[in-house]
Amino acid sequence: MQKSGLRRQLSLAVLVLFSLLFVRCSNENVGSPGLYNIDSLISTQIFYLKNNGAEIRKKAVLNGQEKITIVSPKDSLDWSEELAVFMDLDVINKPIYKEKYKVEDLADKESNLRIKSYTTTEDLPVRFLRVYYYRSAGQVRKIEAQYDESNSLYASSRFLTLEFENASDITLLTSYSVDGGQKMFLDDSVEYTIDASIVKKK
Repeated sequence: MQKSGLRRQLSLAVLVLFSLLFVRCSNENVGSPGLYNIDSLISTQIFYLKNNGAEIRKKAVLNGQEKITIVSPKDSLDWSEELAVFMDLDVINKPIYKEKYKVEDLADKESNLRIKSYTTTEDLPVRFLRVYYYRSAGQVRKIEAQYDESNSLYASSRFLTLEFENASDITLLTSYSVDGGQKMFLDDSVEYTIDASIVKKK
């Protein structure tokens, strides 16, 4: 009887211990912030752009051939598709990458802005992310990033830029660009640039 009671107490103690450890680990995972919340920033911009009835004046150059178009996104889904390439940068917030980046706060030598810089020397999708801001991190003025990916079929590299301005204490996206290239392993290379400006409908 005594041995049986002792076993039950030990089993209960072990169960409680594992339960506490599980809760602690779960809380740490939930509360652990990423490096930079690009997903939230883009989602906020989509909300503003949709509500302001904005359009996109886009110039695309593909292997030297230029095309200019005006795009009028109808809803949040359309805006999400237009800005999806920037959403890909959120991969930097994966827990397995958190310790892979060197984080620095620097002064921009060409302006009065500061730069929050995230760089890595490892073979990760986001090679670097630079956030230019005025006074505080919430006053973003520009974001630059290098995004690379490859698989058994192709390899691609993209230099991404987002530019913002402050209007009535609200940060608004004014333009963005993508400068990239893609190499299909069984085909030719493709080089392209996209320069887009956000404009209000007349």
